[in-house]
Amino acid sequence: TCSTDPVTKTAYAPEVVYWNGKFYMYTSPGGNGHYVLQSDSPTGPFTAVTGNIGKSIDGSVFVDDDGRWYFYHADNSGIMGCTMSSPTAIGNSVNLNAKTGYGWTEGPCVLKRNGTYYLFYTGNHVISKGYRIDYAKNTAGPISAYTPQSAQNPILISSEGSFVGLGHGSAFIGPDLDSYYFTYHNLAGDYGVGPYRRLNFDRIAWNGEKLLLLGPTTWAQQGFPLAATDYFDRADLGDGWTTPNGGSWSISNQDFLLQDAVDGNSYRAIFAPAAAADYTAEFTVREAAQTDGGAAALGAVFGYSSEQNYGVALLNSADNRLEVNFLVDNVWGTPQRFSLPSGFNHAAWHSIRIEKVRTSYTFFVDGMKKASIESRLQGGSVGYMASGCRGNFSYIALSDKVNGSGIYDIYKPVPGIIAAVHYCSGGEGVGYHDLTRGYSDSATLRYDDVDVARNAAGGYHICDNSDGEWYRYNVNVEAAGAYNMDVRYAAADTCRIKIRQGEAAITGAVCLPPTGSAASWGTLTLKGLNLDSGYQTLKIETLAGSFGFYEMKLIHADNEAVVKTDDFEGGFSSEWNYSDGGWRVESGQAVIDGTGKRTFGSAGWSDYTVEADVTYIRDMNAGIIFRVSNPALGGAGNDPALGTDYLQGYFVTLGSNSVTLGKHNYSWTTLATSSGSYSLNAPYHIKVVASGANIKVYVGDAEAPVIDYTDDNPFMSGKVGFRVHSSHARFDNFSVATSAETVPEPEPEPEPGQETAVGREMPVSDVELFPNPASEKLTIRNIQDFSDLAVYSMDGQKIYSRQLSGGECTISTSGFTRGVYVLSLSNKSENHITRKFVKQ
Repeated sequence: TCSTDPVTKTAYAPEVVYWNGKFYMYTSPGGNGHYVLQSDSPTGPFTAVTGNIGKSIDGSVFVDDDGRWYFYHADNSGIMGCTMSSPTAIGNSVNLNAKTGYGWTEGPCVLKRNGTYYLFYTGNHVISKGYRIDYAKNTAGPISAYTPQSAQNPILISSEGSFVGLGHGSAFIGPDLDSYYFTYHNLAGDYGVGPYRRLNFDRIAWNGEKLLLLGPTTWAQQGFPLAATDYFDRADLGDGWTTPNGGSWSISNQDFLLQDAVDGNSYRAIFAPAAAADYTAEFTVREAAQTDGGAAALGAVFGYSSEQNYGVALLNSADNRLEVNFLVDNVWGTPQRFSLPSGFNHAAWHSIRIEKVRTSYTFFVDGMKKASIESRLQGGSVGYMASGCRGNFSYIALSDKVNGSGIYDIYKPVPGIIAAVHYCSGGEGVGYHDLTRGYSDSATLRYDDVDVARNAAGGYHICDNSDGEWYRYNVNVEAAGAYNMDVRYAAADTCRIKIRQGEAAITGAVCLPPTGSAASWGTLTLKGLNLDSGYQTLKIETLAGSFGFYEMKLIHADNEAVVKTDDFEGGFSSEWNYSDGGWRVESGQAVIDGTGKRTFGSAGWSDYTVEADVTYIRDMNAGIIFRVSNPALGGAGNDPALGTDYLQGYFVTLGSNSVTLGKHNYSWTTLATSSGSYSLNAPYHIKVVASGANIKVYVGDAEAPVIDYTDDNPFMSGKVGFRVHSSHARFDNFSVATSAETVPEPEPEPEPGQETAVGREMPVSDVELFPNPASEKLTIRNIQDFSDLAVYSMDGQKIYSRQLSGGECTISTSGFTRGVYVLSLSNKSENHITRKFVKQ
């Protein structure tokens, strides 16, 4: 216990900040306002230096690059931010536009990276299974309005099973100096005396400015990659260091490095490990004593390859500045100086951080970015320097990871989301194979031969994948079995890919239908990839065509074709697996008067048809939910009404004059509506067909859908069920029929030198389409070489398929809406062509 003060020793959510030789703790006893405590040690004892300064609960502090402090806290209106005039003085609260749903929001944490401010926050209630983490960002300032990242949020959630109630964390940089992690707790039970929680953390992956939280994980993950470090916890300097120009260097008390000569000269000590071309380095320094009347400066040496080539980043106490200079080919540049905060105590421990990417060097002091400077100085060793003073030097570290590169070779968790640009390092022939040399002009991410471009959804995507190119990804598979992969891509024409685990093919040629253009993004589920458990490598090969590749999401799959029904004659069947609200069975019908949700089936279901009869007794906010995951109650895990939107999935309901399709993501978004006339106390049959990103809604016995909608950012899998909000409704004749379609099985690999049909296109001119444009029917001729036919809409959705025999077939196009379609012909030898036709 680091605080024995009776008021604060059991306070909530303590956060400790080091500044200028002191440790400041911010904590809230019982959530009833904050106290600031102070200590000379991170382990205390801490003593209170303020009274109660209010601000509710969950205080967190951020120091910006200019040395200004900011305080964040929870409030009924959401997360609030305040300026601070000192570590103990907090100003007025400003609403930051960060709030989760209808409930309480807490647990703020702010970090700044590459000019963007990221705000993490948590809702709803600490003992709710739907406790979850969102994030928002801005580039305007620490307490300017933030933009919630609604397309991604929640970025961490798990409401079912044994690992639930995830929230309230902090971000930190790991021991490779580059990889970010996020701590959070999960709900382990209440037991009547307050929530029991356990500590977790997962990796953050950066795709440019886009943040991906690679979790939650509940199985063993890869350990921390480490930088080369020295803590000086020994008696002698040892052979890991050299002192090229003398000085009095020694280790003090097996604790820190000491340069004891005070004669006005400059002395350097060099750490043996050499940096890569790009690197991150960290240094810890303090000024012990100055020469009489001399200018004192001490700090970091970097890029050291000889006494004629190195750089220095020094804290100069005479003018309270950071001084940076480069010696290249024995010629010094012009010193560049950058102000440090007023009151900066040079006799206290401070950190210096250097990030080098190509010719750009970025310098930080105590986490504050102070300068970005271009130089042709190359990589080399790092070390310490003292000029005109006695200097103390502690922890030093050097890593070949920088600007997010630490994630490239990490074995990323599966299930999970992987950015396409996070292919393995190693370059051509190792991490990737690219047929064009030189990166694209828009690349500011990896600087290799892979062409990347900015993506409207944030970060970057790989563009212009061509025949024969491939990318490798390290993954950590939770358990052996079948997985579905949701691929986010853009293609003007049909493409084909193959996926390997290691070098063994786990699919045959997989068709990626056109999405409309190279700038139109769609999502396609590749079903039934059989993966081994543990550390594996996936290889994505392009067999034919060209496409853009943004992300892939892998989940546990349940692709068995099943038909499930429930007529409620004997109550609810055992496959209903989640329920909230006052559901009951009356006269062979599922009934609720009020608010509640029920779910049925498997979270691994992807494409299916779900239908039921719905009778509205009072009000008309009730219907079918599908592609559902993470359902939860609101409030303190006990309120169906506050939790009416607490699920991820889709919802269809009838109204007095409309049909509505909407999307729940712990929020509500209306996606599409269709006019119609519907009444109370009359049964209506509602059917939903979910196929890929396309959703069709049917009412009654109509053959045509009343809603035909393709989601740009779809949920691709999940359970089915019912949802009712403040209504009285009855459900009957429930059924769901799932699809068993999976990726093609891999073909036997050819022997070296053996010809293969993979990637070979049949001559387009051999196949005839008549008439084109088509009205009622379309005839396709000269198709004797093909066994399968499919028709795709221009947004990439399959709308028709059949098997072929003979050289000609005719298909009915009378049910197709007017527009352009893609006809795809293929066979098991991987011969494949596409042709466009018009339905008039």
